[in-house]
Amino acid sequence: MLLTLTLARSGTTLLTSAFRATWGDEVRVEHEPLRHDGRLRHLFRCFDTERQEFALADPVIGGLVRSVVESAERHPVLIFGNTISHLAPVFHRVLGARLRLLHLHRNPLANAASTCVMTRPEWWTNIPKFEDDPLGIRITPFDPHARFVEYRNWWSWLSLFEMVLYQWLERHAFAREIAVRMPEIPFISLPSGDLFRDPKGTMRMVARFAGIESGRSPLVRQARRNQTWSRSLEQRPLGDAWRAYAAHPAVIQLAEELGHNLDPLRLEREMKRYQLPAGLLPWLRHRTGFWDRRASFAQWLRDRGVVPPATDKARGRPPRPLPVALRETLLPGRRAG
Repeated sequence: MLLTLTLARSGTTLLTSAFRATWGDEVRVEHEPLRHDGRLRHLFRCFDTERQEFALADPVIGGLVRSVVESAERHPVLIFGNTISHLAPVFHRVLGARLRLLHLHRNPLANAASTCVMTRPEWWTNIPKFEDDPLGIRITPFDPHARFVEYRNWWSWLSLFEMVLYQWLERHAFAREIAVRMPEIPFISLPSGDLFRDPKGTMRMVARFAGIESGRSPLVRQARRNQTWSRSLEQRPLGDAWRAYAAHPAVIQLAEELGHNLDPLRLEREMKRYQLPAGLLPWLRHRTGFWDRRASFAQWLRDRGVVPPATDKARGRPPRPLPVALRETLLPGRRAG
């Protein structure tokens, strides 16, 4: 089984589509399973037996793990995306030497810029306390298993861009930690830039690593333009927010260790693609909040039954309560009431 250690917006959709198109039913390919049920925050760095047992006892998480183990008996299983990367220690517990890890990492500034443009800021504000967070999608430095706790000193002052940089730091430091703490697991580290520069060659390499016959040429389809990208740039252009990276030496150090180029002139050029598009209409739509007003009006129509509800399954999803037993385990000595 191949599990990807990565963050969102790093190229895993391309990997998923190509592997499905090339190998079809010969392999099981998943992209971001357990999108809202993986409990990243509560099971992050779950090297301890106790939390691994709670993960396996969870009907959703444990169900996926058992399903993967069963599938791995018949054919290769590849899981791309970031939603269960943190469960690598759990998969290692049940799969042992059959687990292989692909560490896919993108330049932290490009990753954070892309995420900020495509992310609603309110998704990041007012993150609940660790023990009160029903889903636990994002890590904070106040969490008991966070590594870079020095961020507690200035967390309340960070911009959205800097919060995403912090996620990048925690998640990719965790990937490297796994390689050190579990050296018996086959592990490769791959910059996502390699994937886009040479998709077929990179995918053949990943296929060989995953134990798949790689004589075929991967079917890499032309990526379709994201229809919401231009709209998102008009809603949330990056501006100069990226320049704050200079105040994050831990991010810079890890990026350089992973081989990412943080040359200031190069970054200036790269960050231009995350700015407000040129032209009068994009400027007017940005200044007037056109897209947000349009979304509010569409929701008003949905609420009154004039138009059908949105098809995004994640919208309006009720949060799952944090199980009492899990809270007591994560926060020993505190009542879960």
